[in-house]
Amino acid sequence: MAYRFLKRCGHWLLLPVCLALLLGACALPAALPVAEEPGIAGPGDRGAASEFDRILACVEENLPAEGYATNEFLPEPGAAWEPMTCDSVDHVKVGMSWILNDGAAPWYNAIERGYFSDVCLEVEMVKGGPDVDQVRRLAEGEVDFAVDAAGSGTPRTIAASGQNDLVAVGTFLQHSPYVWLGIDHDTPRDQRSDKQLQPHSFAGKRIAIYIGEQFLLEFLANRYGLETEEITLSAAAAVVDPLVAEEVDFTAAWIVNEPRALEAQGYMNWVAFHFGDHGWDTYADVSVVRRETLEGSPDLVRRYLAALGLGVEYLLKNPEDSAEIALAYGVDAELTREQTLRRFELQRPLIEETGDLPLGHMSVQRWNNQVAAMIQYGLIDVPACAPAE
Repeated sequence: MAYRFLKRCGHWLLLPVCLALLLGACALPAALPVAEEPGIAGPGDRGAASEFDRILACVEENLPAEGYATNEFLPEPGAAWEPMTCDSVDHVKVGMSWILNDGAAPWYNAIERGYFSDVCLEVEMVKGGPDVDQVRRLAEGEVDFAVDAAGSGTPRTIAASGQNDLVAVGTFLQHSPYVWLGIDHDTPRDQRSDKQLQPHSFAGKRIAIYIGEQFLLEFLANRYGLETEEITLSAAAAVVDPLVAEEVDFTAAWIVNEPRALEAQGYMNWVAFHFGDHGWDTYADVSVVRRETLEGSPDLVRRYLAALGLGVEYLLKNPEDSAEIALAYGVDAELTREQTLRRFELQRPLIEETGDLPLGHMSVQRWNNQVAAMIQYGLIDVPACAPAE
């Protein structure tokens, strides 16, 4: 595939990993539901679609999602909340996916409103950052729960350790916040744009992406027939300055972050291409535990997830109060109440129930689709399911 790439510096979306371990060898007590999910393959290249179908069938046989993810420990939807009488309190460390900013609002709510203490838990949030791998820290016993930002850390760490000892037990975000962000110069800066970006909107454009994301162009080419020859790639750096200076036409971003930065500079006319709407979707901020915790202390996991679930529900029902709580607890970021409320508004569609799945629940088909796509595009090396030469 031909395109120009100007390499400077960057970060990651999904790092290439080697997943030689067959995860299906260690199934969990209850299977994930097989919810209908949009496929990764598309009409642009039928050969690529057939290859995806072949890899997906292999994943379903050899790497089924039931081997590393479960909904079994999530509370029943609508279950009554009953505070416990505590003879003792369990102290748990939670490795957060990022610094302590407004992205951790459900955890803040669960602490501040006493949901964790109601179930005899004392939760210590261990902040993350660009160089902190909380899933690895979980595997090494440094934290009791990890929040996996991109949903790929769990299989990556399993592959590195050679042991299937981690389990995803619930998700905060049902959809990926990852987008390609641009400015609609045909719309006045102080107005919202109604432009709908399509894959072919990127033909001949300059796009800043994180290192390791070049595969997304191949994905769009295979699915939609996007012509990539005249696309120029450069490295993104989690800032919007290149967009504002018109050095690039689009930049990789998270829908909950960079749009707020543009709006703070007066650019209300931003536009975003959601990869989750076009077949490349992942769970985000996934709660992960060690298998030994799940098997040895299942009630602790249930209590944690029940309290966290209430924190999510409170965020959705009471965003104003949640914003005040987040500003008090999010000590690593200087944000205003308005900026925090804007984040909650932008992330709400990523949280809410998908189809028949309640808050926090995951589907086997989504996990299997994503693993198959990662194999197809060289992000995971699984010899049994390797792409054709």
